[in-house]
Amino acid sequence: MRFTETGTENAMVWNRRAAPFMEVWYATVTHRGRGSGLWVRYTLTSPRDGEPSCALWACYFDRDGKRSFAGRNDYSTDMLAHVPGRDDGAVMRVGDAWMTETHLEGRVTAGDRAMEWSLDVDPASRCYHHLPGPLRRRAAQRFSTVCSPNLDVPFSGTVTVDGEVVEYEGEPGQQSHRWGRRHPQSWAWLHCASWDGPTDAVVEAVTARAARGLPALTFPYMTYRAEDVVFPAWFVHGRVELPAWSFTASHAEWRIVATARLPLDRSVQVRYDDPGGGTRYCANSEVADLTIDVFRSVPFPRRSWRYVETLVSTGGAHFEIGRPEPFPELPVAF
Repeated sequence: MRFTETGTENAMVWNRRAAPFMEVWYATVTHRGRGSGLWVRYTLTSPRDGEPSCALWACYFDRDGKRSFAGRNDYSTDMLAHVPGRDDGAVMRVGDAWMTETHLEGRVTAGDRAMEWSLDVDPASRCYHHLPGPLRRRAAQRFSTVCSPNLDVPFSGTVTVDGEVVEYEGEPGQQSHRWGRRHPQSWAWLHCASWDGPTDAVVEAVTARAARGLPALTFPYMTYRAEDVVFPAWFVHGRVELPAWSFTASHAEWRIVATARLPLDRSVQVRYDDPGGGTRYCANSEVADLTIDVFRSVPFPRRSWRYVETLVSTGGAHFEIGRPEPFPELPVAF
């Protein structure tokens, strides 16, 4: 089952003892008027060797790069505490930053620069799980799993970068939750709900190689014409190589041919410390480009695919690629 409605999918999984273990709550938002993208992360890491820690990440992407920001602040798990009078019902608290099912708030500094956010979320009625049920349970025990309690929701509030306030009024975004014993060996992730033309399509896709020697599995999902389209992993073929991820995915009724492109001049590279040991590097842009050709099945006189339309997002896609080796094309922000 790919969709659940328990309302507990954002609940913290870590029991404050398990190691190795990692957990992250992240949100990405597109500001349509400014053409900017937002990425915030509330994280905790409990390594096999060493003390557990928390962190706040914040990145703001401008298409022209003039107001871009990337920062990370680290804390001990002593800062995983209640903030009196401010965050009743919070599922994650790091110092003065917190997150509930309907609100995200925090502040990150980087040298003499700062970024703050205070955003309300209109929560979704159901949670999307990227992995099918049986695989999801095994992945959580051995590697990690991910779900999106808020796959496609409006964000409203403010984001302040170096004192400049940006107003958000129903801007499209998503909020997800990931946890487990380690990061994948390599991965790519894609989300888009903001398109150049009028359409209500939403695309979410992840491909991951859990460990060296294992095959990469890809799980795309699309909301299209009010229909949930879950593409089986065995009908997906693609290639990931910076700066692009191209794949073809087939469903009983639909086929898509997708190409996501990460613009190097509007991207950031960050480093993940894996709780099981080792390091991962992630190239990310929240103002990436995406093109999807959509085809529909035609069963008669023989099964074939009929072209329907091309969906284009110029700077409205959220896209990242991760691997053990750094990307020489980009400096490491933190």
